[in-house]
Amino acid sequence: YEEAGEIFLDELVGITEKYSDYNEFWNTSFTHCMRDKVQHKLPKDHICRHNKEYDPESDGGVGTSFWDGKHDTEKCTERLEAARRLFKQKFPDYPEHLDEPACEFDMYYDGEFDWKVNHTHAEKSDWWENRMD
Repeated sequence: YEEAGEIFLDELVGITEKYSDYNEFWNTSFTHCMRDKVQHKLPKDHICRHNKEYDPESDGGVGTSFWDGKHDTEKCTERLEAARRLFKQKFPDYPEHLDEPACEFDMYYDGEFDWKVNHTHAEKSDWWENRMD
């Protein structure tokens, strides 16, 4: 196969319109909001919220609306069209639609869904310990 190019979710969902990158959107925007509130750059009644691309309880995002209505057929179509538009903008020389790649899936392994999850060699992460709610 031949690579056709790539688009990034940060740009597609609108994160880079307001934030420098995903890290700022997810990890530091709440802290910056709270700092700005303490420094009286924001009104006292302003509510700072931790950004999330999608919250299943509200069926929407906080800080972005791209994934709102996750199972809504029309909104899914709009998201697909947004991805196509962004790809066309980035790679105007490629055709509007490319052929489907060959499927390399061959089978499920016997008992695959009963296999024990093993994270023995996974990279250590302190994300949960340092997470801000």
